[in-house]
Amino acid sequence: MPAHLHGVPVGLQGARGLAQAAEKEVKLPPQHGIPGRYAAALYMAALKTDSLQKVEGELSQVSSLMAESKDFNAFVGDPSVPRAVKVDGLNSILTKMGATDITKNFVGLLSANNRLSELGKILGKFEEIAADQRGEVKAVVTTAEGLSPQEMEEIQRGLQPLLKPGQKLSLEEQVNPSIIGGVILSMGDKYVDMSILARVKKLQQIVRDAV
Repeated sequence: MPAHLHGVPVGLQGARGLAQAAEKEVKLPPQHGIPGRYAAALYMAALKTDSLQKVEGELSQVSSLMAESKDFNAFVGDPSVPRAVKVDGLNSILTKMGATDITKNFVGLLSANNRLSELGKILGKFEEIAADQRGEVKAVVTTAEGLSPQEMEEIQRGLQPLLKPGQKLSLEEQVNPSIIGGVILSMGDKYVDMSILARVKKLQQIVRDAV
């Protein structure tokens, strides 16, 4: 029996069909691969039920849990744990956070189609789709010690000319002491590594090539 998402039978073909329907009603970025199609299907279902904001908030909480808890990631990704046990555990978490039925049904869909291991990638794709629909462009700046508010504002001003009309910049800061110093900036398909670690590695490569 096919899994259902908000009363609609959804297998892989169903997820693809919902994604295609979504693209006709809203202009979604092109989706490639299974995570993208499932994310588009969920976005469409949430949009049709006027629960997009609520669902997005729920998925954000699940994403945070995945980022913070190794035990949770191990539980979701462990193939030896029966799917029914995973669904019960996830539904228990979702119920405690007051999640909508559409989010719970989506977890059941992933379980029925043996795609719970893709949950993290699907949540990431959903976030990308939602941000695109809001006209947001995400940029991530990584430093070894963190930046002051003034430095963040300066970076934000420097990136503004790269935006298209109607786009808004969403700037996220990450701290990674392993880069030693300097900065790494990623924005869409652009990636610039000006960290001291990158310079050291480049120097090491030059030395190795010279030997």
